[in-house]
Amino acid sequence: MHMSVRFLVSAFIFTATACGSSTYGPSSNPPASCAGTGASATIDATAGAAASSFTFSPNAATITAGQSVCWVNNSIADHTVTSGPGTTDDGKFTGRDLFKGTRVVVTFATAGSYPFHCSIHLPPLYTNMTGTITVNP
Repeated sequence: MHMSVRFLVSAFIFTATACGSSTYGPSSNPPASCAGTGASATIDATAGAAASSFTFSPNAATITAGQSVCWVNNSIADHTVTSGPGTTDDGKFTGRDLFKGTRVVVTFATAGSYPFHCSIHLPPLYTNMTGTITVNP
């Protein structure tokens, strides 16, 4: 493997710990899927060669209290699902590591606005790794 390719591959292999007790489901054979989780919304974590291509897509979802959101990662990089705006973990919900080929499902019991971000790929470089879950009563 060429040195520059090895560096790029190494640059995308990150690990981080997010607080967590949500449902965590590595898929048995990537790609990961939210099928069968009962989630009302799915958010894809994506990553490409440029920082601007690291995104949560869509970056917003609206559900009803008691429903779940599933984040799935079939990209080239590990991510996290971390509660809070910007770079702050506000603890409003428990997310966790979102490794390549895995999913995270979080159930939201209470109405409100729940910002989230990837604690590995933080702003200002990774401006698209943020989003908001709106939970209606």
